[in-house]
Amino acid sequence: MRPPADPGWNTLPHVTTSTPLPQDFTIHAVLWDMDGTLMDSQPLWDESFIRRCTALGGSTPPELVAELTGASIRRAREIIAATGIAASWEDPLTQEVFETMARDVREAVAARPPLLPGAREITSALAEIGLAQAIVSASPRPIVERVAAELGDVFYTLVTGDDGAGSKPDPLPYATAVERLGMDPGECVVVEDSATGAASARGVGIHVVQIGPRKHFPADPGLVVVPDLASITPHLLLWAAR
Repeated sequence: MRPPADPGWNTLPHVTTSTPLPQDFTIHAVLWDMDGTLMDSQPLWDESFIRRCTALGGSTPPELVAELTGASIRRAREIIAATGIAASWEDPLTQEVFETMARDVREAVAARPPLLPGAREITSALAEIGLAQAIVSASPRPIVERVAAELGDVFYTLVTGDDGAGSKPDPLPYATAVERLGMDPGECVVVEDSATGAASARGVGIHVVQIGPRKHFPADPGLVVVPDLASITPHLLLWAAR
């Protein structure tokens, strides 16, 4: 199955496959989280947050820095305000600081995307067998586009923090990706590392391959746990929902 082209990502070339997907499989798309799943960019965000906020007189204790992981753009602005440099996230200064942080991360990613081991291999292998792929991330679009390009432009659509599709654990980001692909949730599988991301995907009814040492939702049969990205194979993804 080949999904329709995404009007928001129509500069990508069509992916060609040398090995067609077996017709009896029900999984036709893999939806990827990005930060913490395909690349380790969180240290870049953390470093910029600390540097930019302390330069403005803010306080950045470790527990506040930890809240940046998986944060939406609005939540990031709330955390910036919580350093004491602004009264609330609605202060324009929080947007200015966030944009500066995003620029810092974008420049670092542009120079050398910190891809996690296995990212290039698994996305290339999925393209070869004809599975559609998407990235669903809270990061700004320029950063997501740079990572997509580094991985060979094998993605049919990108849902980013700039798209107004809500933020995880809201199901809307993954629901948006499924809609853009023209598929049903049952035809997709998600790869995630965070509890908020897994909750977002499960809220749409999509099975999840979760990266990490412990299952986020132990009673949920819709999650399969693997230790790291390099452990994921096309066979695992194809059979995750069976």
